[in-house]
Amino acid sequence: MTRRIVPAALLSLVAAVLAVVVLPTAASARPASTRPGKLHLQTVPPLGGVVVKVDGQVARSDAKGRIQVRVRDFVDLEKRLVVPETLISPDRKVVFDRFRGNVDAGGRGKIVELGVRTSRLVSWSFIDRFGRAVPPDRVTAMRLRSNTGEIHDLSGPELARPRWVAESRTQQGPQGLASKQLYYVVDSAMVDGTSVVNRAGQKFVPWEQQAWVVQLLFFRVSFTATDMFFTRQVGDGIELTRADGDVERLPFGRDGTALVPDLPRGTYTITVFGGGVSFGRPVSISKDQVVSLTVISGTDLALVTLAVLVVAVGLVLLGRPHLLARLRRAGTAGKRDRPRPRPKHRRRLPTRRAGSRPPHAPADEDRPPAAVRGGIALLLLVAALAGTLLPAGAARADVGHRRADPSSATAPVPVLAYYYIWFNPTSWNRAKIDYPLLGRYSSDDVEIMRRHVRMAKSAGINGFLVSWKHTPQLDERLAKLVEVAREENFRLGIVYQGLDFARTPLAFDTVRTDLSFFATRYATDPVFDIFGRPVVVWTGSDRFTPAQIQTTVGGVRGKLLVLGNAKSLEDVESSQGVLDGQAYYWSSVDPVAGASGRKLAEMSRAVHQRGGLWIAPVTPGFDARLVGGKREVPRREGDTLRASFAAARLSQPDAIGVISWNEFSENTHIEPSERFGAADINVLADLLGVRVDVDVPVDSSEPGGPHRGLSAWGALLVTGAAVVLLPLGVLLQRRRSPTAARRGRPTGADPPGGPADL
Repeated sequence: MTRRIVPAALLSLVAAVLAVVVLPTAASARPASTRPGKLHLQTVPPLGGVVVKVDGQVARSDAKGRIQVRVRDFVDLEKRLVVPETLISPDRKVVFDRFRGNVDAGGRGKIVELGVRTSRLVSWSFIDRFGRAVPPDRVTAMRLRSNTGEIHDLSGPELARPRWVAESRTQQGPQGLASKQLYYVVDSAMVDGTSVVNRAGQKFVPWEQQAWVVQLLFFRVSFTATDMFFTRQVGDGIELTRADGDVERLPFGRDGTALVPDLPRGTYTITVFGGGVSFGRPVSISKDQVVSLTVISGTDLALVTLAVLVVAVGLVLLGRPHLLARLRRAGTAGKRDRPRPRPKHRRRLPTRRAGSRPPHAPADEDRPPAAVRGGIALLLLVAALAGTLLPAGAARADVGHRRADPSSATAPVPVLAYYYIWFNPTSWNRAKIDYPLLGRYSSDDVEIMRRHVRMAKSAGINGFLVSWKHTPQLDERLAKLVEVAREENFRLGIVYQGLDFARTPLAFDTVRTDLSFFATRYATDPVFDIFGRPVVVWTGSDRFTPAQIQTTVGGVRGKLLVLGNAKSLEDVESSQGVLDGQAYYWSSVDPVAGASGRKLAEMSRAVHQRGGLWIAPVTPGFDARLVGGKREVPRREGDTLRASFAAARLSQPDAIGVISWNEFSENTHIEPSERFGAADINVLADLLGVRVDVDVPVDSSEPGGPHRGLSAWGALLVTGAAVVLLPLGVLLQRRRSPTAARRGRPTGADPPGGPADL
């Protein structure tokens, strides 16, 4: 009985395996049906009006994208099935993309997915910042870029016509076909030779919106012209040279201003016509503003000429004392005619020979020539005028530049700011409570990089520590920033992002490959020369053992200075010998309420004991609650930054690391912003001894500060007059001095101004 049950069980098991494995395989390999039938299709995305042609039959999808069409058989059906490009609505057309699975399987009653790509007819209009319409003919060119890299370059009549653009495409997903919607950004819109949009700052989705409204950056700008020496307005108007070379003349109104209500963003050359001499001045326009220009008027020229003549006559008189004697005698001639009281007693003075001098009187040879004495006095006067009459802003800027030098007394170490290049237009839609005054920019915008560098330099910052890892996008952005830094004489270091988005450390091989790539490309680039070799701060190094760190970075330490980001004294001590130092990224500390100074000092001491580099953190505040943080450190109107800076300086750092330039998710940024303005960057500038207020945007039209007295042109003209007239006076003195005259006369002859000349 038992022997019969076991074979039966085995047979049942084999039958089950065949039913699960063999039979479906055989079914799938079953040839397509040769009998007529009905094919069931489902469009992806579900759209009505999609046309299918097969065996002389034409079918269209219903509103839900379902298609049923009769076929004579299912053999090689895919070769006979045609999905033509179809206009399913006045502004949408579809084209075949792909099937999911084998169409021949439709003979067994299955629904076959039909993927289509869609295009949409879109149009656009232009408005300014206040919502006013801008005529399309003002825009000469525009570039659109899709998230798949498709480029549309439009110019001329194309800007006024609607255009077909790709709207969606299909892709294979785990559950079948899926439709992916595309979007477009505006890379540039050219008006008068300059782009008036922030690159990739405006996004449009054709599936949702077919009438695009592109906002252009036009600004309200008033131009005025004032006299160089006086405060009155002069000139008849301005000549405005645009980026494309066109020149426009704008007359001044009754109020002495020329108003342009819609001037495109860009750099212009402005010259004042009428009223005197004006030199072309470059002006960068990126906000509503008033631009004041300086004109050398006829009155100014007359004043300078008169001053030069006065100085010239003075030098001539100093070189010819007998002329001064004549003037004195002419002034006293009338007095000699009046009787004078005769003194009762008159002491007879001893007579002296011609050419002799009174006792204790210095000889002419012992005294500098009169013209030289006058010239020296004049130069001293001019130097004093140049120091007090130059524009106050220019003087402050010079002081700030000198004090920002790392070798100066107030900033003995480099000041570096952590800088992030990962911003895309969509980055500003997530976890932000503040935004930069430069707009919601993309980090690949070279103009934004240049403005960041210039603002940082004006505040006394010597370089950026750039957040980077080896990806095509970040490699490209880093290369652009390197070029900008090279042009601006600015320094860079690297913060290597060794953690992924989930704060998980990257693999050792990835870190090793990325750092090797960086060393090969930039190890000898002077832009990264802060401490002789490029500085690389490895974020996440504290997650590894010393042996793992040595294996990962040992091959590049001869080319790079690799610093860790230890967060405690124990981590510092454990990594000694395998890293070149530490840079503590301590952004959430409250230096006002805690004892951060002691911790920084202990870490610094441990790093310096082994000869390592120590970059101390400085932060203005912290608020990362929108990205998972639990606390907020208020800025306290700059007091947090001041306390943090003091704690960092007491740790005797090799460099100061400002956290951060533009970390807007954690709100540690000092970049001027909508919420905080330029308050914190100006606090930092003051701590570094720089006396220049940082404003945004940094326009060449911004005045350096209140002007007092003469302008720079006035001081220059006065100095030039002195430089020209001083040699003239010396020459006259050499030709007319008493010493030279005596050398040409016999002994005993009367000197110039004596009786012989009278």
